[in-house]
Amino acid sequence: MFTIPWILSVVLLLISFLGIVLSAKLFSKPLDEYKFSFMRVFPFEVVNLSERNSKFYTFSAYLFSGICFTPIILVLSEQTSLKSLNPMSIMIACILGLAGLCFVFLNVFDATHVRAHLSLFTVFAFLTLLSSALLFARGLIAYSIFNEHGRQEFIFFVCEILAGLSFVFILLIIFNPKLKSWAVLEEKDGGYVRPKRFVLAYSEWALLLSLFVNELIYFVQLLVK
Repeated sequence: MFTIPWILSVVLLLISFLGIVLSAKLFSKPLDEYKFSFMRVFPFEVVNLSERNSKFYTFSAYLFSGICFTPIILVLSEQTSLKSLNPMSIMIACILGLAGLCFVFLNVFDATHVRAHLSLFTVFAFLTLLSSALLFARGLIAYSIFNEHGRQEFIFFVCEILAGLSFVFILLIIFNPKLKSWAVLEEKDGGYVRPKRFVLAYSEWALLLSLFVNELIYFVQLLVK
């Protein structure tokens, strides 16, 4: 079941995601008078808040994006009973990879480029949502194929539940009514500051988490041949 490329891909995925999160949490300086918070700070601001972790954060983000494409190699290089699902499997890997690239570009086009940033956020959300839906569909089809041959792979039930939860979670992010007024600031001491929960900022982190979970779900699905 476990192959060296699969293990290497999953390990690098975990390392890259933890690299993004830990470099943001442990090394970032406070923004204004507040401590760093994923609820308040944009991903692209991590580089600006700490010079010493900027290269590590950037490397982790690029590595994460690249690893999102690796299931394509696994699908094409391994023999599987689900060969008929290869086109769908490759499409899912491409969508996950493109979502990873969107996260990278969200770090390039910061919120000062409002139109570009919001457009990238929209595409990022759509691709992540689509990956959840396709993972759910792939798991359902795969279970039916195995069931016809007398194999009951209950691992797909777990993947179905997680993909479904991911889909609902992303829908809640996308249809959060507060997103319409994401730029509203709070008045304080004669000036304006961000609220402790800045909706667009924490939505981007939430989508990154969803993408990471979707990628893990996909790797688990690929274990079953």
